[in-house]
Amino acid sequence: MINIISDSTIGGQISSGVIYLTAVLTVAFYVVFYLLRSVGIYKLAKGQGLNKAFLAWIPFLWMFTACKIIGKVKIFGKTFEQLAVWACLIFTLAEITPIIYNSFTIVPYVIRFLQGGNIDIIIQNSEITIDPAIQYSQGVETFLRILSVFNYVLRLANVFVTVSVYIYLFRKFWPEHYILVSVLSVFGLFPIFVFATRNRKAVDYAEYVRNRFYGSGYTPYGRNGGNNGAYGNNSYGANAGRDPYDVYGNGDDKEPFGEFSNRPEEPFGEFSDGKNGGDNGYGNDDNEDR
Repeated sequence: MINIISDSTIGGQISSGVIYLTAVLTVAFYVVFYLLRSVGIYKLAKGQGLNKAFLAWIPFLWMFTACKIIGKVKIFGKTFEQLAVWACLIFTLAEITPIIYNSFTIVPYVIRFLQGGNIDIIIQNSEITIDPAIQYSQGVETFLRILSVFNYVLRLANVFVTVSVYIYLFRKFWPEHYILVSVLSVFGLFPIFVFATRNRKAVDYAEYVRNRFYGSGYTPYGRNGGNNGAYGNNSYGANAGRDPYDVYGNGDDKEPFGEFSNRPEEPFGEFSDGKNGGDNGYGNDDNEDR
């Protein structure tokens, strides 16, 4: 039995049934997420033709496979393929260190609970203490302090590793929403999203951006450099006569500031009375005396 003793209105008891149910639901949650993540990484690895796709099913080592899937994308001058071992090592240590720490700080209470003992959680002046307190030797306390600092450093490094993997993995397989999906993955939804991308094909992100903003094969300098003129056929190569703001080629896009471009106006027309040299839209006569 777990008793909550508080100096406020918060208090009561947590029955064994509630604790067991919570434990079962927690385990089920982790199993489901493990399966979703493993299937997603495995399918992506097989789609990329990786020989060691089975590593996706091994806890912690799936990070190695994810880096191999990202492939030759560079970060700090190294490809993810080259950094796969280091990324997997940092991720593994960052996940194992809390387990070791909890084995000293939480497991003894779990054992006491399973043996039928009572545990009191005392809340006073916003401070939480647990009775009976666990007595550690000086050596164990020193070890736990060092482990706590080591765990903090590892977590910082692991945040960088995991966020980088999320961004570049989804940028390769889900480029249209990779930022949003990466952010949500940081909050624990990575297994769901990687499972959703399991059957997607890899995308060249640079080519995706070109197609997204310029249309297939279209660039401001013509279709891959036309031969007539410095900018391709008729100034825009195969896209001559096409609205340069119609980036998708479907006629739906319009010039973003079209409402301001119907008539060129002299910036200081109010001072020139429409006579600003030349019958060119700014005046009436090139040589008219003022």
